[in-house]
Amino acid sequence: MEEPASHSDDKPALEDCFERTFSALTVDNVYEIAKLIGTELEKLIDGYGKESVVGLVPKIVKVLEQLESFASRNHAHKLREEELLKTFETIQLQQQKKRERKEGGEESNDKHETRELQQKEQQWRRRCEELQVQVQQLQEDREELQSRLKGSHAHEDRVQRQEREVMLKLKEVVDKQRDELRAKVQEITTISKEVEALQEQLDRFMKMNAELRHKQNVMQAQLKSTVERKADMEADLKEKTKEIENLQAQLDKTNSNSPSCPSQTARESTKKPAVDQKDPDIPCFTKKEVRDIIFERNELKTNLFLVQEELSYYQREILSEERCPGFLLEAVRSAIKKRRTLIKAKMLGIPVNDCSSDEEDKSSLYGQTEVDGTEVDGSDKPAESRIRNLFGFLTRSGNSRSPTHMSTSISSWEILGDSEANEERDQRPSS
Repeated sequence: MEEPASHSDDKPALEDCFERTFSALTVDNVYEIAKLIGTELEKLIDGYGKESVVGLVPKIVKVLEQLESFASRNHAHKLREEELLKTFETIQLQQQKKRERKEGGEESNDKHETRELQQKEQQWRRRCEELQVQVQQLQEDREELQSRLKGSHAHEDRVQRQEREVMLKLKEVVDKQRDELRAKVQEITTISKEVEALQEQLDRFMKMNAELRHKQNVMQAQLKSTVERKADMEADLKEKTKEIENLQAQLDKTNSNSPSCPSQTARESTKKPAVDQKDPDIPCFTKKEVRDIIFERNELKTNLFLVQEELSYYQREILSEERCPGFLLEAVRSAIKKRRTLIKAKMLGIPVNDCSSDEEDKSSLYGQTEVDGTEVDGSDKPAESRIRNLFGFLTRSGNSRSPTHMSTSISSWEILGDSEANEERDQRPSS
């Protein structure tokens, strides 16, 4: 509140100083002008430094000093003029007295006094002329000083105008750069979001690649085991053919050595089937049929194992999804459970209500396939199609399925290999 008051007081004083004539200008007015100029110079120094007013200050000081000397001389001349006016008034009074004395008969004295007064008047007139000449010179000096001050003010105004233009341009540039920075920040945020999305996709693809690689390793291990099994079976077949040839040769020898034995051998051969039919250890299938059954059983077990691993993987994916709500998770769980029980009931050929837990279903399924040795007939195909309809994303890529664990797959194949070996050992003595 004090600063506006001081500015409001300075403005009338400044206007008063500049509106006065040269004759009314005093030393105090010059000091007030110098004060105002000093404040403006301080503003310039604060805003732009001392270098902006280094060449201007000495000139202004010189002009103010001349103006001060002019004001002091003008003041002295005014004092002298006042003295002259006083003396002139005294002279007029004296002249009036002389006139009165003339009228009273004192002419001689009046003449002497008038002479003296005339001389003094002439002297004062000369002095007045000299003072008028000095006043004219001072006026000229004052006008010159005022023109200099106006030039300095005009220069200061021009400098301030240029500085304002520069400040406006700088402000426009700063605003433009601020807008560009904001746009760049928005672009960076969008690009960072895109990068995060691409990173998530990359992680997902890497997981899928790892799973597919794992599945490929499992399939390679399965293929390797099947090749080894095939080689073993071919070796067993060669051994069997050799044994059959040896037995045929021995039989030919025995037939040639004992011609009376064919009737006995025929009788024994007719008796043996009757005895063998009652023996539960004798196999009811040929070797080829048993191999086909075992192969189909192994294939079904591997498919079941892969489907279970696939189902558990996608259950984990669905249940671990953050955007999936709770009621949808419960619905998916119940639907999976119902489909599982339905498929197991169809595969086992029992009612749906009699289906037990997962472990019991697994044991009953494996027990039934190993003991009965029957294939899964065409009734399983609709169940598989329903599973594909429920989890359509599992069968979109044809044979692409979720990966299985290497250790479990290898252990299952090892167990299957042992069971096959035991069955082949049981078949060899029977043959």
